[in-house]
Amino acid sequence: MSERCVLLQVIPHDHPEEALANLGELEQLVATYGGKVMERVTQHRPHPDPNTYIGRGKLEWLKEYVKDEEIDIVILNAVAKTSQLFRLEKALWEVNTQIQVWDKVDLILHIFEQHAQTTEAKLQIELARIQQRGARIYGLGGTVLSRQGGGIGTRGLGETNIEIERRHMKQRVQFLKKELKKRAKNQSQRIQDRQNRGVFTTALVGYTSAGKTTLFNALTNKQKTTHQGLFTTLDSVVGKVKFAKTPPVLVSDTIGFIEDLPPALVEAFRSTLQESLQARALLHVVDAASPKRDDKIAVVENILQELGVEVIPILVLNKIDLLSEDDQLQLEKQYADRQHFLVSAQTGAGIKKLKDWLQTSSLDTLQPLLNSEEKSETETAAEHEDR
Repeated sequence: MSERCVLLQVIPHDHPEEALANLGELEQLVATYGGKVMERVTQHRPHPDPNTYIGRGKLEWLKEYVKDEEIDIVILNAVAKTSQLFRLEKALWEVNTQIQVWDKVDLILHIFEQHAQTTEAKLQIELARIQQRGARIYGLGGTVLSRQGGGIGTRGLGETNIEIERRHMKQRVQFLKKELKKRAKNQSQRIQDRQNRGVFTTALVGYTSAGKTTLFNALTNKQKTTHQGLFTTLDSVVGKVKFAKTPPVLVSDTIGFIEDLPPALVEAFRSTLQESLQARALLHVVDAASPKRDDKIAVVENILQELGVEVIPILVLNKIDLLSEDDQLQLEKQYADRQHFLVSAQTGAGIKKLKDWLQTSSLDTLQPLLNSEEKSETETAAEHEDR
């Protein structure tokens, strides 16, 4: 049975349309998680309430709704403070002791947990969750967690439960960071070895649900499963774009980005994004039919900049099958000042042109290595003749 959810949004007096659009994206996230949205609750105010996110009057209404509709989860469309989440949840305990209050990060982490496949992704999720949960624990000074512990396994009567929990989490975080660093080093070495052999690597990046996985399948002839939800790709998957007479190009499909995704959450997936960070070319896949196309492009490129990516992404404007010819011509004009491709991963339109570019780029990368090998062979032959 799907968990029954209420979405909560504080709407500032300026830019109300943008806030409501973001609430629609949160509803998509809930659908990806598998929850059922029962109500979208909004409150117009300049800033969220510092204690409970929403004001007292709206909170009393929410209590009654949670009780009457047997709500399981209240989800804030925000990256909320620890104290706000705890106090709101505590207030709702009066009508439902099992109620959970999440913010956007909590929801995304639950989705991540559902879709993680590799050990590396699972370690990254655990690290992100501990860091998120740690802030919660440190903010609950007056709760049950602050009671002193003096039983077996504790360090004495003077140590509180919070201190014990903090110490355990610190040790676990150290282990996870060490393990992820080791795995990232091994992955980085593999990527470097490919580049030393002249293998051309490219990565697909983009806003979540831009069609990266569908494009990945179209380029590599793989059948990686595609989903309608957000954040359904967590682990980088590498495939080959094969050509008749030239070496293949390696392409990786990576996690999608989203607006207001906390940098710490992206940072937790830095090793998963290694393929993107070190690729010779980045293909920025864009949902060309999205009404927020330009905003989403900006979100992705800002995150790449924060991660220190120096390669300028090449725009791949996907889903042109959903656009008219006039709209496509307008796209060509709008992005005429930067390299781009118009494609439909669904129908195959424009895919050949993109593959041709990948083939040419890989040969440009490979040629200096071939010249160097020929030069070395010539020098070795000359040395034998001299002898």
